[in-house]
Amino acid sequence: MYVEKNLVFYSQRFEDQNQLFDFMADELEKQDYVRKEFREAIKVREQNFPTGLQLQNLNVAIVHTEVEYSKAEKLVIMKLEKPLIFRNIATLEPLDVELIIGLILNDSNKHLEVLQKVSQLLQSEAIIQEIKDTSTHEELAELMQNYFN
Repeated sequence: MYVEKNLVFYSQRFEDQNQLFDFMADELEKQDYVRKEFREAIKVREQNFPTGLQLQNLNVAIVHTEVEYSKAEKLVIMKLEKPLIFRNIATLEPLDVELIIGLILNDSNKHLEVLQKVSQLLQSEAIIQEIKDTSTHEELAELMQNYFN
C-alpha cells in the first residue's frame, strides 16, 4: 500500500523548501519509513536535481532520494495552501508548485513502476482536475489511495 491517509496532507503551508522537507522527514521518521540521513539527503538531491514540473493546470514537484535512505515503499502527497517555489526540472527556472509527491522507495525495481504510475497520473487532465477540485484531506486521501493502492 503506497498511499496511507497519514501521509496525505491537505492545505499545508510552508515558508520554504527546507520547512517542507523537515516536516516530511518528521512525519516519515515517526513512522520509521526513512533513515535519519533522509532529511539532509532530500534537501541535497533537490538542490542538485530540481524536481518541479510545469503541467497545464497544476505545477508539481516529485521529490525523492536514493533508495538507501528509505525503509519502505510509500508516497507522500501534499496539496499546498499556497504555492512554494521549486526549480523547473527542464528549465531550472523558479516554478510555483502546488502539489508535492514524495517518493519513498527502497526497492529500485519498484522505482520504475511507481514513476510510471505517477507519470500516468500527471498526464491525465481528468485526475489533475480531480486533485485540484478536492476540498478536504479525506477527499484527497481517498483519490490518491484509489489511484495508487
